[in-house]
Amino acid sequence: MLPTSFLQKKLKTDEWITMEEFMGHALYHPIEGYYMKQNVKIGKNGDFYTASLVSDVFAMVWADLFVRTIADNNLDPIVVEFGGGSGHFARQVQESWSLRSIEHVSYVIVEPSPYHKSLLEKKLAGFPITILCSLDELIQRYPSFRGIIFANEVLDAFPLRIFKRRKEEWYEKGVSLHKNTENLCFVYRQLENSSLQKTLDEIFSFRNKTNELEVSFSMLTWLKTIYEWIEKESCLFFVDYGLIGEEWNTTHLKEGSIRGYYRHQIQNNPLAFPGMMDITFHIDWEQVIKAGKDSDVTTLRLKNQGDFLLEEGLLSLLKDTHSLDPFSIEHKRNRAIRSFLLDHTLANGFQVIQQKKQTVS
Repeated sequence: MLPTSFLQKKLKTDEWITMEEFMGHALYHPIEGYYMKQNVKIGKNGDFYTASLVSDVFAMVWADLFVRTIADNNLDPIVVEFGGGSGHFARQVQESWSLRSIEHVSYVIVEPSPYHKSLLEKKLAGFPITILCSLDELIQRYPSFRGIIFANEVLDAFPLRIFKRRKEEWYEKGVSLHKNTENLCFVYRQLENSSLQKTLDEIFSFRNKTNELEVSFSMLTWLKTIYEWIEKESCLFFVDYGLIGEEWNTTHLKEGSIRGYYRHQIQNNPLAFPGMMDITFHIDWEQVIKAGKDSDVTTLRLKNQGDFLLEEGLLSLLKDTHSLDPFSIEHKRNRAIRSFLLDHTLANGFQVIQQKKQTVS
């Protein structure tokens, strides 16, 4: 539980907060927020894995794609990665470029967590990488940007809000304290904001409204800021798990997609272990596509990660090997390639969306 002076005191005063406010506390509070704490979050001793920890073949495909995208679109040679995490991906990209003597591409990481920033500085010492603390700092540093934006499992880290229709009225699912136990609990409140009701009618016009419906306005605002900042021809790649269209209208999403990850175990109750576990959700790719369209950003591809990596040459990294050592680099990479193509989570659980800022007609 976060300190009484922050979360519980707020709930005792306000009695009810949105899920967005709760996630803001639980994930981003400067002292007790999950992402801000001085503890391991990624890997065997953390709460979840990322693709770059599976194998460096993931970063090798992206390293090649970044260079080709810059050349094909005549972009400025700069790649910005949001949420550098442990720094494995950035280091593997740099090592791949070094083997090919690619030295002209600048690499920038935006990482707001002081803990992860310190990890990045250690992991990437000696590599020509710039580490910034915020999107605002990035925009100030590069007021005219015409390059590549990359973010792996970043969109799902934004706080969200949860809504539901009951008897033709919109309700919001928020967080309160149980009167008797003072444990965290969910409470619905009827919406009175007519403008928000209209917005929800538009966003969820084709969704099963008997399910709980999620939208991260903070994510959409962040995307809009990036879309309007970048110059034409700039390219964007977002990797995350998400759904689109009818995939949302299933009974197993009755309570939405929000969940927690604690010590590599899924926690269906996102209020469990506040400040101690990751809280995440599935991205609604239609919301991302529409946000881009509203800012002259076109979606070029939306594919399952396995199909995307296959298209981008993953199989070219397979190596014939006569080594009998199953733990050799070649054997490990070959096994990883098969995992990215055949493992359900790695191949189909994640999607890659590729977007491009177009010339305004």
